Amino acid sequence: MKQNNPCYLFGMYEADTDSVIINTITDTYTGTPLTISCEKYNSSVLLDTPDDIVYLYRLAQENPLLYAELACKPNGLQEYVDAMNEFN
Repeated sequence: MKQNNPCYLFGMYEADTDSVIINTITDTYTGTPLTISCEKYNSSVLLDTPDDIVYLYRLAQENPLLYAELACKPNGLQEYVDAMNEFN
């Protein structure tokens, strides 16, 4: 009989290291955290104005799982900033 092991993702922004930390937890396994350096990933985004960096920091702080998902996609963070500029 196959056991049902639900998977939970937990993400948080760590201000001291300027990074997003993602943990995977099931009822039988706690994985090694994935650490995403915001400084590294943010530096690859072309900004219309220097103030646009606030979009990325706010995303990392308020929705770290979405930040991590976009950081792992080619041009994900760039497309996010471009979309935010369109809305504002």
